[in-house]
Amino acid sequence: MRNAQGDDQGPLRLPEVFARARGVLTALVANTGEDETLIVATDASGFPVAQRVIQRPGNLPFALVIGRHNRCALTIPGDSRVSLRHILLTVWPGQGLLRLRGYDLGGRAGIILADNKRVPGFSALGHVALTFGRTVLMVLPGGAKGSELLGGSPEDAFERLTGVDRHGGGARLAMSAMAEPSVAQLGGYRPVDVEARPQSRGVLRLRSLKVKSEGRDSRREIDVDSEQLQRGLLIGRYSDRCTLAGSGRNLSRVHALVAEEGLHSLLVYDLASTNGVRPGHDTDGPSHSVVRLRHNEPVMLGHFELSWTPAGNIKVH
Repeated sequence: MRNAQGDDQGPLRLPEVFARARGVLTALVANTGEDETLIVATDASGFPVAQRVIQRPGNLPFALVIGRHNRCALTIPGDSRVSLRHILLTVWPGQGLLRLRGYDLGGRAGIILADNKRVPGFSALGHVALTFGRTVLMVLPGGAKGSELLGGSPEDAFERLTGVDRHGGGARLAMSAMAEPSVAQLGGYRPVDVEARPQSRGVLRLRSLKVKSEGRDSRREIDVDSEQLQRGLLIGRYSDRCTLAGSGRNLSRVHALVAEEGLHSLLVYDLASTNGVRPGHDTDGPSHSVVRLRHNEPVMLGHFELSWTPAGNIKVH
């Protein structure tokens, strides 16, 4: 069967889509700066449907929500298999190759990497290619590095980009950025150590500042561990998708994702929500794509306050 654009409705073959898109990608990276990164989504025919050029981030990671919703930073048109908010892509500060980290936001079609494995998230250095729904996402360095990556035969270029040859041999994903349980990495998959207990990271609390009483309906809390934060913990109204769910129209269905940054801080990412994410001290300011969450430094999700008590600061009475 073929869709309205004439694309086969069978499984999406990433090597074939990449081969069709390579000419356009080569032109795009040539017009992208040496210190910039190109993020491009194509349809099944290899035609670009959305693109973004980003600079190397400074203090905080750069965050990009990808999906069909018009509030997403990269909006995907014409693919009903893509969820409204499908992928959170983060690009981290640092020297050398950019460190990339992606999260599946619970979309039915998921994230499929170049070796055809569906994954809850991924880490990569410098570049990556994957599919979600009938759409292909590629992240490429700009300038000469991108041109070199895409040079030669389509087969060689695809293997350089993904670490996987088109015949399935050498099924590796070329360079590792992080060692995270159950998260696909360039370098392979790190299985969960079933004997190891995830490290406690304390308690997250969500409370509405519009409710005068401090009853159960105005406050939710959850114990979190390192594995949950490495995978990304969703907050919103949808209890079937969100680990920490609140009630109130000011909170979006899937409002934010909380992830680990370091021993003393977490990161709260805005998932293209209606009422935004802000530092607790700046409730009237503009929404931020990512805000750092520390002990005694809450973050606002609309009029909901999100606070964190690290494991070492929890007092047992």
